[in-house]
Order: sequence, then structure tokens, then C-alpha cells
Amino acid sequence: MKRPKNRNARIDRRRLRLWANEFANYCHSVSEDRIREWIGQFDEHSDLAARVLDCIKFVTHDQIVGAFRSVLRGLEGWSVDKNDRIGTWRFIPYSVSAGESGDSMLTEFRHANNLAGTKYNDLFICRSDILRARLGPDDTVVLIDDFAGSGDQACESWSKHFGELLAEVGRVYLVVVAAYPLAVTRIADETELELVSDILLTEADNVFSSACRYFTSMEKKALLEFCTKADSKEPKGYGDCGLLVVFKHTCPNDSIPVLHKVNKKWEGLFRRYN
Repeated sequence: MKRPKNRNARIDRRRLRLWANEFANYCHSVSEDRIREWIGQFDEHSDLAARVLDCIKFVTHDQIVGAFRSVLRGLEGWSVDKNDRIGTWRFIPYSVSAGESGDSMLTEFRHANNLAGTKYNDLFICRSDILRARLGPDDTVVLIDDFAGSGDQACESWSKHFGELLAEVGRVYLVVVAAYPLAVTRIADETELELVSDILLTEADNVFSSACRYFTSMEKKALLEFCTKADSKEPKGYGDCGLLVVFKHTCPNDSIPVLHKVNKKWEGLFRRYN
């Protein structure tokens, strides 16, 4: 979470322009007008809304590329030269159905690491290809996704769809761009995955946690009321993660709902769907 501006800092054209420039590459338009309208939903709490925007961790395309490059370089036994690798390596989107984030992240991963050429095609397979790959104890599988927040999806996918297929593989990594402590703990306790994340969030990234010092208890109470208006079922975000994280291609539902929920009562700034 980024440090916000001081309380009651002016919400002027310059500040609006800075936000619009920062969020310009989001998958859905985030213009100055839309930012102004979003802040307007907070009524007399416009300063609170502005400081929430200040705090957003916006993960850009360049940061995703840099994360995937850094992570792969750090994996023991990997080499771009097949003769220098330890065992057989395969990279798989951590997706259960087509169109999930793991699919798009695998493409980002390939390009980030200069592995998009056809000569590297055999390194990249789908879940349905795992058994045919005949991987064993000397081999490595790298599962690719963007984010691990609550850990629910990662743990469920492992237990229902991937765990049995990869039971004989020597080492299985789950590579993500960013991860929250709740997911780190659950994945370690409930799966055989070795989670590797370039960005490690902390409890202080949960806006509703006592570890977050950028907002007072009264401000958190007011923010929770608006979040409840946006989503009465999960007002603190999925798994009560309370995050202010936005990726260039989506806003995780682990982030607070005022950022992304769209319904009759609320118009999120970072809509997840059209």
C-alpha cells in the first residue's frame, strides 16, 4: 500500500490528472471524469476517497514482466539452455477453465522471458497434457497465475484439479506476481505447492487491519459503510483481505468492493467485467 497525501489535500485538476495517468492502462477506461464521479459517491467523505486512490498499488504491464523475469531467474535448476537444465521443465497456466487469469499470465510469462519462439513450445502445456508429459521425481512444473490473495482458489484448484496429476513430480512451483500473507500460509499448509511471488504484501496492506496506519479507526468505519453499500456480503473484499491492489488487466475481488463492484447502489472505478 502506498502512502497517501496528507488529509484534506486539494482534489484539484493536477491530482485528478495524476490518478488518471497512473491508471490509464487499466483494461477499462479510468478517465478524470470517471474518477470525479467515483469520488462523488462518497459525499462529504471525498477526502477519504481521494486518500484511498492515493494508496492503490497499481501493478503495470512492465511490473508484471519484471516480476516474471526475476522469479524465473531465481528458480533452482532452470536454464534457457536445455542442456543446462536439471530435469524436464514444464510451464502450465494455473487455470481450471479457459479465459481465467492463468491463461493470460502464461502468455505474459513467455514473452517476459523471451520464450515465445516456437522452439520453446514444448515447455508450455495445458492441464490436460500433464499425464502425457510423463513427468517424474527429477522434473519441475511451474504453474503460472497473477495473484494469490485469500488462497481459496489456489488451494481448491490444487485439491480438485492439479494435486493428483502432479503427485509424481519432484518440484511444483506456483509463480505469481503478488501474494498476500493469508494465501502464503494456506498454500504452504494445504498444498504441495512451493509459492514464489515477486511482490509480497503484508498485513498492513489490509486497509481494515490495525496494522494499517494510514487511516484512523473512524475513517475505516466510514470506509466500511461505503464498502457495505457496494457489497453487503463481502464488504472487506473476498476473504476479508481488505486490499487496495489493482492489476492492469483486472481488480482482484480480494480488494475492497468500492474499487470494483458495479450494481444499482455503486459504480466501481475498476470494473472487472463489461
